[in-house]
Amino acid sequence: MALSARETVERFGNASAEFIKGYQGVDYQTGQTFSRSLAGIAQYQVCTDSEKAALDNIKQQAGFSAEIAATSRDNAEAIIKRSPVRSSRSDDLSQYGRNHNVVDRVQLIDGKIIEGTQAQMKFVGHPDQLLKAIARPDGKFARYRGVLLELPSEQYTEAKAICQQQAEALRERAAAVEQHGKADVAAKLRAEAANYDELAGNIRDSGLTTEQAIFYRKHPELATLRDMARTSHRAGVEGAKFGALIGGCISLLKNSFAVVQGETTLRQAGVEVGQDALKAGAFGYGTAAAGAFIKAGMQQSSHQALRGLANTSAPTMVVAVCVSLGCTIKRYVEGDIDETELLMEVGEKGAGLLSSGMMAALGQIAIPIPFVGAAIGGMVGYTLSSLFYQSAVDAAKGARASGENLARVRAIETSARARIAEEQAALDAFIAREFAQLHHDTRSLFAAVEATANGNTDALAAAINHYATLLGKHLQFETLAGFDDFMLSDQPLCL
Repeated sequence: MALSARETVERFGNASAEFIKGYQGVDYQTGQTFSRSLAGIAQYQVCTDSEKAALDNIKQQAGFSAEIAATSRDNAEAIIKRSPVRSSRSDDLSQYGRNHNVVDRVQLIDGKIIEGTQAQMKFVGHPDQLLKAIARPDGKFARYRGVLLELPSEQYTEAKAICQQQAEALRERAAAVEQHGKADVAAKLRAEAANYDELAGNIRDSGLTTEQAIFYRKHPELATLRDMARTSHRAGVEGAKFGALIGGCISLLKNSFAVVQGETTLRQAGVEVGQDALKAGAFGYGTAAAGAFIKAGMQQSSHQALRGLANTSAPTMVVAVCVSLGCTIKRYVEGDIDETELLMEVGEKGAGLLSSGMMAALGQIAIPIPFVGAAIGGMVGYTLSSLFYQSAVDAAKGARASGENLARVRAIETSARARIAEEQAALDAFIAREFAQLHHDTRSLFAAVEATANGNTDALAAAINHYATLLGKHLQFETLAGFDDFMLSDQPLCL
């Protein structure tokens, strides 16, 4: 789900960056410095002669702020819609220079001005006077004829109606004076009516009200944050759609297997699919919205390293890692996992998300279809990373177990060696002590055997009994008389 939001985060993040550029007056990504910025205009001096003079001064400066804000909004919207058209203030183009007396804004494609997009922006209190000064042949602003006229949103409809009314009234006057033979006057009136017709067709809604323009002048930081928040919300809505779709499909597949295997009912499965889709939609919203906001800030950072990361999946991964690890930490706090499991999950998720981000970029290159290539690459990357990580963990566990077993075997071996040494010493002492006695008694036994030639069987029996006792045995018969008594008795013979 996080990877599905990558394209959305990139697009809406680029759009939000336009508002930062307008606020700070610098595009750190290209190195371009603009002639004016919202932050700079907010520092302009305000006339203090009277309250009315101060208000008029603020309104005049608000017109400059409106130019910047409208340009940022137009460019942001073009980026969101994947349009190659970009807007620019004439002050920022070398073709026009500073303070051009006709053109305030233009549209471009690949750096080339689109013909017919030159526009003059006017934020005045009385549009009828402005329109009159443009339409009259000798009017103060006659030079604005032929270019687009951008007006505050609340004046747009009124201005068009004024142009149509004035054109109609002028043509009626022309018809009236023509009846009195004043053809030249009628021609001038019709020419002015034509000017009003042309002007009505050139009037455009600037997209900003006078009140909004003044707000940009007085509170540029807050106005910029509001624009970024609005754009991030739109990104979140897009992310929620993808999140709900992906989460719902995964849940549907999982619950379908559960239903087939009899682990749940169809009704329970339907409820769980709906809940999973809602949770996934919320996750998708948060990932896309926060990711777009973070990307905009990173893209227009003064630090080159952050600008470089802004062109990767890092903004999306930052949010995904935070959300994912947040769930892990919650499980740890609630006692579901211990410290070891916590560290293992943190390592696995962190490695998996970073690797999936890299594979998502490669997948998008290999499969240049929006979202599809990134999603496939991301899933492959996360799966492989998880497998490799688990293998590494298992290997580490095996190595640790082997080390513990080796230490235990060495301890047993050391103990066994000491015991063997003790037994060896005891055996050596036994041999030294007993073998001499055994040798003496053996010689005595052989002597008794030799003496049997004289018929001394009792002496032989005594010698044999003594030798058997020496070897830990006790013989049943000790004398010949004892053997005779046994033979005459009913006792059994024990062999």
